[in-house]
Amino acid sequence: MDMPSNMQIIYVDDDEVDRHIFEIVLNKIMITPQITFIKNGQEFLDFFYKENSYKDRDIIHGQLIIFLDINMPYLSGLDVLKKLSESPVAQDHHLPIVMFSGSKREKDIYESKKLGAMDYIVKPFSYQEMIVSLSTLITEYIKIGKVKEMEI
Repeated sequence: MDMPSNMQIIYVDDDEVDRHIFEIVLNKIMITPQITFIKNGQEFLDFFYKENSYKDRDIIHGQLIIFLDINMPYLSGLDVLKKLSESPVAQDHHLPIVMFSGSKREKDIYESKKLGAMDYIVKPFSYQEMIVSLSTLITEYIKIGKVKEMEI
């Protein structure tokens, strides 16, 4: 299945190496992926609500998936999910958030889904496994309609 040309990916992770590998993998599975990299949970909330250094950012429009790490400074991925779950603005968007974390803890997986994450993928795995995993997830989300046109 071809990826839509207006597919928007937001990847929130404090680890520069993980962000770089993620970008390499997306470039393998998508033609000119549109990726926004964000370094921590607080920065993501600023981005989402167009606050602080993001107050003048352009609107992101397209079919969106947000990949969110759990273990980050300032605000963890679980803290971000909790804040979003308490926000009427975020609830109106039905954000397609996939937790993308090194944690295999059942508690983290359970909490993530309870707080509104659509999916949970454990990293790290091999480069090849990452290509297959992300390609399968994105393709499946498009096919079953979990990825929707939205503006944030």
